[in-house]
Amino acid sequence: MYDLTRVWPTAHPGYARRMSNVFADESIDVVAPGDIIAVDRGSGPQPYKVVHKNDGDDSYLVTLEGDDGETFEQEFAAGTKVTRSLESKWESEQSPTPNT
Repeated sequence: MYDLTRVWPTAHPGYARRMSNVFADESIDVVAPGDIIAVDRGSGPQPYKVVHKNDGDDSYLVTLEGDDGETFEQEFAAGTKVTRSLESKWESEQSPTPNT
């Protein structure tokens, strides 16, 4: 589990602003497009938005997007634990319902 209280508020201000309800150690199996998850690409965990998730036999190929709009794919073994925000969809500008 990462201590994201030190990383997320400063790393990606766009996604960090929407991270009001962080849950540690969720399974990648329950992550869905629109969720914001922590991914370590070598410089510590940073928040990325899940854009797409492909189900494989024993893994998931997940397309992630950073605040700068850069997208990349990362493969996760089924059952991998990740840190995610359940509220990210509701707080997103793309939310289908008003979020006042």
